[in-house]
Amino acid sequence: APVLPRRRAPGDAPLEAVAAPDGTELFLCATGRPGLPDWRADFEAAQPPTGTEPRAGTEPGAGAVRRVDHLSLTQPWHQFDEAALFHRAVLGLRPQESVDVADPYGLLRSRAVSTDDGAVRIVLTVGAAPVDDTAHAQHIALAVDDVVAAARALRAAGGTLLPIPANYHDDLAARFEFADGELEAYRELGILYDRDAHGEFRHCYTRTVGRVFFELVQRDGGHRGYGAANAPVRLAAQHAARGLTGG
Repeated sequence: APVLPRRRAPGDAPLEAVAAPDGTELFLCATGRPGLPDWRADFEAAQPPTGTEPRAGTEPGAGAVRRVDHLSLTQPWHQFDEAALFHRAVLGLRPQESVDVADPYGLLRSRAVSTDDGAVRIVLTVGAAPVDDTAHAQHIALAVDDVVAAARALRAAGGTLLPIPANYHDDLAARFEFADGELEAYRELGILYDRDAHGEFRHCYTRTVGRVFFELVQRDGGHRGYGAANAPVRLAAQHAARGLTGG
């Protein structure tokens, strides 16, 4: 893959990027390696003014974001297989099985590519027909230790969570047993839940802004999925929210 041209200011780290088939720019960065420029210098947070108090809910704690769990990138319908091949050949990510998910616009096809240890995860999605690709947004999933605390902190900071229909949590109550008050918190915050032989998966979403939304993810016990069982519920909720806002 050819290196893309990029304009740099004098103090910028020399970050190089290549383009994926859908045009996404992938930057190849060194982190803490002696003799190589560290990309983190370009993103150092500015110091807050003297005497400024941290905003409520932003202090590091149980709901703090730990890392990026995965990215979900919508692909042009004719480049889905090419995208999987690109991520395998260029980044060494191993493709997983494709999954078809029910969507208000038709079937949505999804395939994850990841490293063997799950440290890098990318989910590639595409509609089943050559329709307008802007119907599906991209999203960034952030790993947290406590999704309930993280969701409450996000809401306290002014963020808006995606509302989930009440019948989803009614169904959860029939399928699983929860600790006292646990399911009520999920209803309040729009948290979705899944469980398999490896562990548990709790997650919730922000509303979509433009073509991007965020997901908060809590993995317990070695769960390595992406909540595919909950995807139709999330997609329907996003479709309903889009209709309410006219977006």
